[in-house]
Amino acid sequence: MAGGTGITPMLQILQAILLNPKYRDSKTKIKLIYANQTPDDILVRDELEDLALEFKGRFELWYTVDKVAKEGEAPSEWSYSTGFITTDMVKEHLLFEGDNSKTQFFMCGPPPMIKYACIPALKECGMTEKNWTIF
Repeated sequence: MAGGTGITPMLQILQAILLNPKYRDSKTKIKLIYANQTPDDILVRDELEDLALEFKGRFELWYTVDKVAKEGEAPSEWSYSTGFITTDMVKEHLLFEGDNSKTQFFMCGPPPMIKYACIPALKECGMTEKNWTIF
């Protein structure tokens, strides 16, 4: 889970796993929820979407924004989530079918997002501190 500029370490992890020839045949699957204020605020969007297309089945990308449009602008078409990261969002877009006890979750973003959205959602899904790393 990343928020705003918190995408920076996540992008490095994505590239290290997906683009490194050593891991080309890896079965590692990655899911990312990326939170921002508006769609216009999504950093490296083209690069993320290109990776999601190139590595379909290994990398899934989901966005959530606080507002679909900036104040005074007409809303654009948006097919992702709005609002804070929630338990339902984590269940739908981060968890894998079956046992997630060995799944690792990485988080980087504004401290309130981590403290009040990400960690509570993971805890509600039965995850513990051994399942996550915060950057």
